Amino acid sequence: MGIFSWLFNRPKAVKFDSATKHQPAQRQPLVAQPALRATPQIRRDKHFLRIESLDFSGVYQLSKSKKWAIAWRDSDPSAGRGGHRESGLGAYVLADLNSGTVSCQGSMPRPNNGHVSDTGMFCLEDWHFGSTLSGTFSVYDPSGSVVFSRELTANILTSGISRHGKYAFCATANSPTDHGNKVFLFDLVNRVEMYCATPKAGWPDSYEVDESTGELVALFKDMGSFRYDIHGQFVDADQLGDANLSSSRYDRIILAAEKILGEGDLTDERTLEVLIAVQRARSLGADENPAWKPTALKVQGLAYEQLGQYPKALQVYEEALALNPKIGVKRRLASVSKRIKAE
Repeated sequence: MGIFSWLFNRPKAVKFDSATKHQPAQRQPLVAQPALRATPQIRRDKHFLRIESLDFSGVYQLSKSKKWAIAWRDSDPSAGRGGHRESGLGAYVLADLNSGTVSCQGSMPRPNNGHVSDTGMFCLEDWHFGSTLSGTFSVYDPSGSVVFSRELTANILTSGISRHGKYAFCATANSPTDHGNKVFLFDLVNRVEMYCATPKAGWPDSYEVDESTGELVALFKDMGSFRYDIHGQFVDADQLGDANLSSSRYDRIILAAEKILGEGDLTDERTLEVLIAVQRARSLGADENPAWKPTALKVQGLAYEQLGQYPKALQVYEEALALNPKIGVKRRLASVSKRIKAE
């Protein structure tokens, strides 16, 4: 069965439900149907999970134990619509692969990015109809009942659930609302939002949750892991700064150096370390990138200025301004010039 068959299989209709006693909002996730008793003939390959008895085919994710699979289809086969659209519900299925049965099935506008724990607790992102910056992150138990749901006024970048279903998280893209560029952690045992915080670590390659401590861990493939505590405070800022300075990516080096220099109260030793890192960033390719070279020169000038090396600061500030008159060093250039004349 090819990609067109996946897009245009017919889903089963289901009814709206809510995790609370109130009427569900228009974009609340739809309650899943109870488990099927008949053997559903679950088939899967590297990318797709198919259940012929449900006329369902969708991409899927496995639990760590490989007992559970959550599969979803962001399309309305009956109308021939998939992906971005104004109407037509998508569908999802939770399969117990050990027993070969379907635990639950359901529908929502645009299901995406599912994850499932070893306990069968699973989460999905609803990307909503239309073009507004919004999404709904929902967590369900294995029967399909809603455990927790959060409607957001920003697009969801990533999300997940901890291995044994104790915690879930999601992170959002930029948005002009309070939900833009945030990371959320949810306690699924007590069904509460633990925090909504600006991700001081930036956007990592992925997140995971340490279930023993409740700490959210930001994972960077080439740098390591860095922690947020249970209150959303980023506790590994110094370690991340050092890792960025040692990175092989000049953009990370330059941004980290600028941030460190802006913190103030640096020792000359630390400032020199930052200066050497920026010079290395230039040699790694920043000087060949017209968008990054002026910034690298600016940051290099900041380091020279903090070290009291004003003639060198003047030189790189002038070079940065010549490349980009809006780089934001005119006042610093004037201040450095006065210091040099006063000496």
